[in-house]
Amino acid sequence: MPVEGADTLSPRELLRKVRRIEILTRRLVQDQLAGSYHSVFKGRGMSFDEVRPYQPGDEIRLIDWNVTARTGELHVKQFVEERELTVVIALDTSSSMMTGSGSSVRREMAAELAATVALSAIHNSDRVGLLLFSDTVGKFVPPKKTRGHGLRIIREVLGAATEKGRKTDLSAALAYLGLILKRRSVVFLISDFLDVSAIDKEVRALAQRHDVIPLHIRDPLDLNPHSLGATLAEDPESGVRAILPMGFSSYRKAFVDAVQAQIEEVETLFRRAGAQVVSVNLDENPTRPLLQYFKLRAKRH
Repeated sequence: MPVEGADTLSPRELLRKVRRIEILTRRLVQDQLAGSYHSVFKGRGMSFDEVRPYQPGDEIRLIDWNVTARTGELHVKQFVEERELTVVIALDTSSSMMTGSGSSVRREMAAELAATVALSAIHNSDRVGLLLFSDTVGKFVPPKKTRGHGLRIIREVLGAATEKGRKTDLSAALAYLGLILKRRSVVFLISDFLDVSAIDKEVRALAQRHDVIPLHIRDPLDLNPHSLGATLAEDPESGVRAILPMGFSSYRKAFVDAVQAQIEEVETLFRRAGAQVVSVNLDENPTRPLLQYFKLRAKRH
């Protein structure tokens, strides 16, 4: 079922959708994602907390010799983890995100992913912000860490309008993030990545300073198209229509090969920048690929 834009949702309908997705996502975050998220994003390091009396088992290197000399008793320095991170969700709202198969569209999956990431960050006392973009940089919601702010993120995602003919300009969004993010952040980039032909420079620049995690929303039907005969298709961003001869196996193979090449182009682009693409299919629970990614990354660290 498509996600409507703000211009088609009444305030009551928007509130109902926000509450529904928050209840569903919060349960998944608390039951499945919380520990994995925390183990991967451990904060910015350790900071001094206090000096306390020495206890058997404390490391000698932590002894505070100045306090020890002053009191005549061994004291050690105690450090705590700087837990707070800045997380930014960059969400593609171009026309191609309204495509999909069956009852699922990319935009709806993007909303669930954004909610999952936002509530995971809030649950771990991290700050989370949002950038909406299409062929231009849209709304930017500065990072905060309250529950109410998490709900605002969900509301903005669900309420963002998608206008027909809106293309994708990833380079502008990436460059904008590079300008406004002053401290190292974790950037979740949610898109179908329909065209990544001219963003190599911007991806590398952003990934050098920040932790970039691309979430690639895909339709499994694209790699396994049915034999439907002649099919009328429309490019959602250009509006161009064409009849696709899907009844021919040779054409279906060429179609699948083109889709696979596009997937490999996306993965290669981000891999060169040191980022791993997380693939999310429309027919799966968005928690599963995120959980797999967090567990795999935690093992590497």
